[in-house]
Amino acid sequence: MRRVGEIQAEGYLCEIWEDDDGRVHFTADADIDADGANGQNGALAAYKTDNSGFEYLANGGMAIQNGKVICAHEWARDIVILGADNEPRVFPGGIIASPTWYCYPGRELDDPAAYVDAQTVPYIVVPPMIIARVAGVVRGGKARVTWQGRSVDGVVADRGPRNKIGELSIAAAAAIGMPSSPRHGGREIPDVEYELWPGVAAPGFELQPA
Repeated sequence: MRRVGEIQAEGYLCEIWEDDDGRVHFTADADIDADGANGQNGALAAYKTDNSGFEYLANGGMAIQNGKVICAHEWARDIVILGADNEPRVFPGGIIASPTWYCYPGRELDDPAAYVDAQTVPYIVVPPMIIARVAGVVRGGKARVTWQGRSVDGVVADRGPRNKIGELSIAAAAAIGMPSSPRHGGREIPDVEYELWPGVAAPGFELQPA
């Protein structure tokens, strides 16, 4: 077993390990990721112009100004699809679409359905350290989350910041019985096990080199 590295995050130290067979694993807390939930599977979208989505606009770095949704923080422009004015683009139904790191092959980057739906697809988010330090391709790879004896298989579909670890989709949280709301769900203590298999594609996905 090889130590990939460590991340000091949210009051605890997370060590990341890689087994001889290539499995990567770590134990962390659980933030709920709503990225990619753009209403494409008939589910409620994460971000809407009237703030009625299941994630607050503010948590996505946005605000409503003079009746229009704008990027209140520069980093918001990295997590939503932008329009010609460099502000969040509004799609039918008042949806503001957010991409995931994984984009389905053959889809345009400005298509809300091109991304992995956090509301209906179990996925995990990994930090750049894992992507850079393991041999196999991570994006689109098989993943698993376990909490309190319940597990769900999924895919590595999103990439987080370098100083944060422990994040899963709404669907993954719901599948293991964890409070799944991006607004007030998840776990604040590091008791969630994450596993991924770089180089092994998740069912229905393909590996996409970084």
